[in-house]
Amino acid sequence: MRGVADFLAADRLAGRYLLTVAGGFYGAVSLVALWEMIYNTGLPAQYWGMMNLPIGLFLGLTGFVVYRFRQTRALTLAQFFEKRYSRKFRYFAGTLCWVSGILNFGIFPLVSANLMVYFFGLPSSFLFYGYTVQTFWAIMAVYLSIAAYIACSGGQITIMITDFIQGAFLMLVFAVVVIFLLVNYNWADITAGLEVGVPEEKSLINPFTGSSNDSFDIWFFLIGLFAAIYNVRSWQGNSGYNAAAKTPHEAVVAGVIGNWRMIVSTICVIMIPLVAYAVLHLPKFALLAEPINNSLSVIADREVQNQMIVPMFLKNALPGWMFGLFAALILTCAISCDDSYMHAWGTIFVQDVIMPIRNKPFKNPQTHMKILRLSVIGVGLFGFVFSIFFPLKGYILMFFALTGAIYLGGAGAVIIGGLYWKRGTTAGAWTAMIVGTVIGFGGICVQQGWDHLIAHLLLLFPDSTFLLNHKTEFPINGQWIYFGAMIASSVCYIGVSLLGKKQIFNMDKLLHRGKYAVAYDIVTGAGENKKERISLKTLLGITPEFSRFERFLFYGTFVWLMGWWMMFIAGVVINTFYPIPDSAWSVFWYCYIIMSVILGVICTVWIFSGGVRDAFRLFRDLKQRHVIQTDDGFVRDADDH
Repeated sequence: MRGVADFLAADRLAGRYLLTVAGGFYGAVSLVALWEMIYNTGLPAQYWGMMNLPIGLFLGLTGFVVYRFRQTRALTLAQFFEKRYSRKFRYFAGTLCWVSGILNFGIFPLVSANLMVYFFGLPSSFLFYGYTVQTFWAIMAVYLSIAAYIACSGGQITIMITDFIQGAFLMLVFAVVVIFLLVNYNWADITAGLEVGVPEEKSLINPFTGSSNDSFDIWFFLIGLFAAIYNVRSWQGNSGYNAAAKTPHEAVVAGVIGNWRMIVSTICVIMIPLVAYAVLHLPKFALLAEPINNSLSVIADREVQNQMIVPMFLKNALPGWMFGLFAALILTCAISCDDSYMHAWGTIFVQDVIMPIRNKPFKNPQTHMKILRLSVIGVGLFGFVFSIFFPLKGYILMFFALTGAIYLGGAGAVIIGGLYWKRGTTAGAWTAMIVGTVIGFGGICVQQGWDHLIAHLLLLFPDSTFLLNHKTEFPINGQWIYFGAMIASSVCYIGVSLLGKKQIFNMDKLLHRGKYAVAYDIVTGAGENKKERISLKTLLGITPEFSRFERFLFYGTFVWLMGWWMMFIAGVVINTFYPIPDSAWSVFWYCYIIMSVILGVICTVWIFSGGVRDAFRLFRDLKQRHVIQTDDGFVRDADDH
């Protein structure tokens, strides 16, 4: 690491496999959040999630937003905002992004440390020089220190390499755990267990009977589908990876490979809570369920108890050697996720808040990187303190949706408009971002303080039917607040841009096209794209820079994802005329899991091998490249209008 660009984005030298394995990390908090959701919703949520497949296919194959953002050569998203809009808007958007991000990160140490305390079987507290110390405080302090060391020592370079090791280890362990569960638990027993304790009109198997949890109904996933397009590259928790690709083309291919890298991981994340539910509800597994229930009964906090159901199952169900592997996995997931987030929010604070306020670059790279390191450490300290004092309410994923809405509600309109619409204006960007923030931040404040607000309102209106029916929970969940923020911001961006002063932006300069092109961003084989007839190749975004293997990869991804989407459509059509019984759905899910496991194991070997190759290439390229010390994220030719 010899320059600021190294610390921020590994000098944009990362290959596709390294980006796929390292950048596709699972955090310990993510695992707990997903297990909590799947345990309460079962398989219907996975089925309705299939409706997003064409969207994911479109985003991955075309490189929507991803390709153009890399073309800007911006080291952070807000640096792109300055190039496209103004320096003042960079400061405003960067501040919102940072506030939203650190609030979102604030519960990571809490959830991760609680997971380690209960999974490792540690006491809830211990005496230290006569003082009682909560164990999760000590766990947070230790693992956050390790994460901070990794993030500070070499920035994105050390993060990427250590995350690659964790990602490869995760793929291996997940494959072993999935095979163990399939061998030791009969699928018929699992599906039988999923029918126990579910209301008659609900189901954990049949998606058309209805989800067993109203918080994760079909609308949750429809909103997620819209957000998948709207917020591509908006969330900056892994901002270093967003800018680290060797070329724009490499970033697109990495996104496509990610579809194959996630197969085993996704199946494992699904299988574990399904088996846990069956074990805890089927009399056949009463002996195994007893120690699990005993472990859960000693957890006083109801929210934590819900989060620990699946981890307690794993603790009691896995053999000793596999428990050890999974314990190591939890620790590495916590570290690899948090070092990336600490790096992201720490660097965003310096690059997009401090630098625009200073209105000038730092005197030398050493001073700049010292301040970046201090900022990274500051994010870790904030997470430590926030996790101690913040009372988490409701599902983790709902908290993520709420804190994300502070920034994401307006960001998507500003990013897509800035990259694809030359008539988008700075005034439109300001309006969209402000509207999204007001709706998002207002939602989180009202939801968090709802019970106190209702208590005071009931004193004034004791006979209000509405207040009595919503005494304990805000009637609009985080996902709907998020959706409202996205729609309102999009309308404002378009409306203000069209009605205000007309502006035509130089998109070639922003995207380094034509006379502004950067030579080493161009892939061999790329050239002037001639107009072609509309075909599958053009629809998939395949251009002359694609090699034969890359074309095969894109076509294969199209066939795999669209095949499952057609299965989804077929299920909807058939069920409309002839309700599909649970027994048929059981067969469908079993085939889906088996096919995914077989293909996923093959892909794990392929992608891991490519990642090792890319890691060595990264070191070689870092040694050979010419360091540009002025490549520090400061826009020196900005027109601050």
